[in-house]
Amino acid sequence: MIRIGIMIEGQEGLTWARWRRVAEVVDTLGFESLWRSDHLFSLFDVPDRPGLDTWASLAVLAMLTRRIRFGPLVCPITFHHPSLLARQAAAVDELSGGRLELGVGAGWHDREHQAFGISYPPVGERIRRLDEAVRVIRALWQDGPAQFAGRYYRLDGAVGWPKPVQRPRIPVIIGGKGPRVLEVVAKHADEWNCGGSRPPADVRAKAEILVAACGKIGRDPKTIRRSWMGAFLIGENGAALERRARKIQEVLPRWRSTPAAALPAALRKEGWLVGSPEEIVGQIRDLNAEGMERYMLQFFDQEDLDALHLLAREVVMRVT
Repeated sequence: MIRIGIMIEGQEGLTWARWRRVAEVVDTLGFESLWRSDHLFSLFDVPDRPGLDTWASLAVLAMLTRRIRFGPLVCPITFHHPSLLARQAAAVDELSGGRLELGVGAGWHDREHQAFGISYPPVGERIRRLDEAVRVIRALWQDGPAQFAGRYYRLDGAVGWPKPVQRPRIPVIIGGKGPRVLEVVAKHADEWNCGGSRPPADVRAKAEILVAACGKIGRDPKTIRRSWMGAFLIGENGAALERRARKIQEVLPRWRSTPAAALPAALRKEGWLVGSPEEIVGQIRDLNAEGMERYMLQFFDQEDLDALHLLAREVVMRVT
């Protein structure tokens, strides 16, 4: 079954008013889920852009919505001690009646860590920390005192409260595409999120690496759900695409030198889903043929609620 959600870059101009509006639209129009990034400042070099704390916004989302699933995509383990992350996730899961999914990753944006004085170990250590962190988180979601003795984290009789509503546990989504991260996905993930890959060839290549990693440890790769995160640009016709392309140029400075009329084709080459509703339906089905079941579509122009209405009416209704 194909499921379609919306993903917001929470550091790129997100305010409480915008978050409420987007949440209401996503919850009422038939989208499956709503996601947000976990970053501390603009990744597009616009330092005066507002943003919202990830876990505060997820707690509010638990109260604002009634139907959709939601979560962070993804929490860098460099930002969060897993013992505390486990408790935050369980609390928001209870608050939402069991609709949270926890996305975690190894962390990747070095300048962000440097700016905020957060340790940024070499990639190998970050991936090893991610491996241990998932085990710590799940240990604290279980009943009884937790024990864990790892290289980076320890538990000695810790008890996590509250407990998640979802049983046997909150689903854990691990995002990443590198071979070492995919080994962690094979060991621990309920869902693998393949973000930013150019569909469908890149997705196929990364999926083959995951299947091989599962084979090494004897896990059936079919037990890991697959999702794709990427951006979209939708329009009923060429004029509508060009109009929305101009707004994308305001959000994403790297595209400002590209003529707006040429931008849809350029974004498609970068892996965006681009075109009329019919064309985007076809692109989603191409990804589905590669095993992608869930789509977290990046919504950059947070004021363009008409794009969400069009997506829901002409795309979601056709593929779900």
